[in-house]
Amino acid sequence: MKITPLCPACLINRACMEAEMVTKDKEVVYKAVEEALKILAKRFPERGINAVIATEMHRKVYEVIGCEDPYKDVKKRANEVVLKALPEVTKIVEKSEDRFKSAVISSIIGNTFDYGVMGHEVREDFLSFFREAFSKGLAIDNTSEIKKLCEGKVVYLTDNAGEIVLDTLLMKEIKKICEKLTLVVRGKPILSDATVEDAKLCGADKIADELLTNGKGAIGIIEEELPEKTRERIEEADVIIAKGMANYECLSDSNYTTAFLLTAKCKPVAEDIGVKVGDMVAMLKSKK
Repeated sequence: MKITPLCPACLINRACMEAEMVTKDKEVVYKAVEEALKILAKRFPERGINAVIATEMHRKVYEVIGCEDPYKDVKKRANEVVLKALPEVTKIVEKSEDRFKSAVISSIIGNTFDYGVMGHEVREDFLSFFREAFSKGLAIDNTSEIKKLCEGKVVYLTDNAGEIVLDTLLMKEIKKICEKLTLVVRGKPILSDATVEDAKLCGADKIADELLTNGKGAIGIIEEELPEKTRERIEEADVIIAKGMANYECLSDSNYTTAFLLTAKCKPVAEDIGVKVGDMVAMLKSKK
């Protein structure tokens, strides 16, 4: 998915937000936004993939503000909130008629833990929000087809901290039927995305057959940055479970069989998929 005219405003808003997370020095905030604008001015006319441009921009902002993980406290809080709710959410999944589908929906509800998307708010009353969202169901529901493909080799691309806690419910369902389950997290901190530390905190590393990273911590998947083993697993997978909007942006035009599990939190992504903002999607895209 290419960058749209609405994307730069959201990216600049997030650049400013993360600078203000770590400093009260207005000059540093100005410099961070200035450098972000320079990158957008250069890259926007090329109309490349939004998540790839965003990765370059955020790396520069982190350099300016002198912080490798401005979202550290945010991620810690997200993990704590979901871990506290996990026993109750697990009961809901286990009591449902279709545990696989319920686990899919639960993992997608977790995709709302995305900080800095303009117009999107992360709810603190998580269990109340979870029950509301769970009852709404999916706007696109390809879960039956996705489950069938999960009988083979599965690569699971995570997205946010907090969200990865709920991913464990779906991973357990996949592990019951799959040939092999590979979990891929960010190789370095970026935004509120899950890293190796988050995977180990919630035990996701113990569920998967192996835990790999996307290399340098890109937002989503930048193929030229992938470690060799991660690239091999993606290429040989029967299905890729791609969580969140950044993974959608990176892989929506790829030639991989991919199950996109996400909440459409912004207008550009919602329009590209063909749903409304706020809709939950479990959409399968097969190889061309």
